[in-house]
Amino acid sequence: MTERYNVIVIGGGHAGCEAAMAASRMGSSTLLITMDMSKYAQMSCNPSIGGIAKGQIVREIDALGGFSGIITDLSTIQFRMLNKSKGPAMWSPRAQCDRVLYSTYWRKLLENAPSLNLWQDNVADFIFEGDRIVKVITDTGAEFEADCIIITAGTFLNGRIFIGDRSFEGGRISEPSSNSISRIIDERGVTINRMKTGTPPRIDIRSVNLSKLQRQEGDESPGKFSFLNYLSPIQDGIKQMPCYIAHTNLQVHDILKNAFEYSPLFSGKIKGIGPRYCPSIEDKLRTFPDKTEHQLFLEPEGWNTNEYYLQGFSSSLPLETQLTALKHVEGFEDVHVYRPGYAIEYDYFDPRFLDHTLRSKVIQNLFFAGQVNGTTGYEEAAAQGLIAGINAHNYHMGLDKFVLGRDEAYIGVLIDDLVTKGVDEPYRMFTSRAEHRIILRQDNADFRLTAKSYEAGLADKYRYTLVKNKKDSFNLLVDKIRSTVVNEDPNYINPKTIENILTRPEMTYKLVKKYVPCGTLAKVSKLNDMYLPYATGDAIQLFSQFRDKRVDQVVVTKKQFMSELGSVVENEIKYKGYIERERAAAEKAKRLERLVIPDNFDYSKILSLSIESRIKLARYKPRNIAEASKIPGVSPADISVLLIYFGR
Repeated sequence: MTERYNVIVIGGGHAGCEAAMAASRMGSSTLLITMDMSKYAQMSCNPSIGGIAKGQIVREIDALGGFSGIITDLSTIQFRMLNKSKGPAMWSPRAQCDRVLYSTYWRKLLENAPSLNLWQDNVADFIFEGDRIVKVITDTGAEFEADCIIITAGTFLNGRIFIGDRSFEGGRISEPSSNSISRIIDERGVTINRMKTGTPPRIDIRSVNLSKLQRQEGDESPGKFSFLNYLSPIQDGIKQMPCYIAHTNLQVHDILKNAFEYSPLFSGKIKGIGPRYCPSIEDKLRTFPDKTEHQLFLEPEGWNTNEYYLQGFSSSLPLETQLTALKHVEGFEDVHVYRPGYAIEYDYFDPRFLDHTLRSKVIQNLFFAGQVNGTTGYEEAAAQGLIAGINAHNYHMGLDKFVLGRDEAYIGVLIDDLVTKGVDEPYRMFTSRAEHRIILRQDNADFRLTAKSYEAGLADKYRYTLVKNKKDSFNLLVDKIRSTVVNEDPNYINPKTIENILTRPEMTYKLVKKYVPCGTLAKVSKLNDMYLPYATGDAIQLFSQFRDKRVDQVVVTKKQFMSELGSVVENEIKYKGYIERERAAAEKAKRLERLVIPDNFDYSKILSLSIESRIKLARYKPRNIAEASKIPGVSPADISVLLIYFGR
């Protein structure tokens, strides 16, 4: 059996699902190979999407025409907007999801996608012609020819699980690892290293005394991720599920510390580097020895299950130690555990061997996305998968590269960091990584990215039209707010514009909306008459398979749209000075990007460069001066030499 495809995606996790959808919807015949078709986009760890900076990424995925936001909205059981006490650049949406529904909806989406076939199997070998892969061979003997390959294998490459002194192969608990791909890629000269991650015990909620825990509710008026015009189930009247907060104590700490000698993290059995910002409980006890307690979050895994996730108690300590320690957490005295926590070590490839499209610099038609590039998190993986899927399609079609800049998206920051700086620990996105975060807010992702995706052929016309109308509404409102004079007090001799009033710290768009001329709001409403739920359009049609159509949502949805529009208007006006300053800084940085370095340039002929710089530049082959400046070991003095050589 031999079949031919334009794009083959290996791995059905978050990266693989977005990659397969993007490539197929753009017109490439696509095959998605996964070892278990019942676990597409499986939430191996916390069943949640979003959070600090990660929420911005998901809104960007949605703005580009990806599906992580839509699937999240469908399966949300609790929604919270984080960091509301801080400035809008820091606001980050987060949703607790139903784990089973999330994967089920992804499967339904994939099975109904155009030009996409699914195959359940393990990849055993690649056939090469020169520096290209021309054929994929699986364990069952199936052979598939391809123009492009995307590897999105997550933690399954030579995955090994650790619980105390026990260890065994696995990509997830009770699931086999994949042991051929790493060897083949390594033989081609791509650097491979090991990383580690972990997960906590799963708890039977019936065995926990919730009266001793702090209850944490979702937002009173929950939001959603997708910019499309529908209501999520929890916006449509379904009550959100609460989470709960517990704390460790000194007795718990002593029980855990007494078992440190059995920890594979401390004994040296685990060689891979773990995530610094999501450490195991034993890591936290060693790093913060003076803390008397650590916060734990007990979070539901779905609408119809008693299984809960204990965020903050990730561990690879022996099973007995985990159970004993848990029974000394207040409220957990009679706890029943469905499964223990464990650590997993796996292979990843040095992302500095990739260009900004996530295509390999060594194997010409091979792309990598997700944890195989050294990242951690569903959101980072899905974003990479989307970009790899777009560029795999463009590569075999001979089209331009699709690359996002650091001033265009958090996704651009993510990929630029990976391919220029590499990783020395699992990479996790934070708002602090984005130097232009005031212009990369979660509320304006559609303004920033939808038109670009539409031009590239991914975002559909319906989505593009929605954003165009929203932008026209935005411009109309901003013009009136800046030009309309308001005399708040007849005795006040210096009337202010609405803009002047809105810039006051205590003012909001809701408070100044009454000053906007009624005719303006009527025009905005007319512009968005087509902003109705479940209108025609590729994304909406796919989405509408999952819920019944309801025309009585029109008014609510319009109110939601106006609220969202008002938020963007308020932020753009309140932070105008900061936004203009960041855009100027972004333009300055782009000037370095315009100084292109020729392919395969011989750095050895520039003798004024340091020896280390010559070696690093020759190895990583930066496209321009901006990329060269981010390579570790290339000093500012070396950049000055390059500026002179290539013309300032």
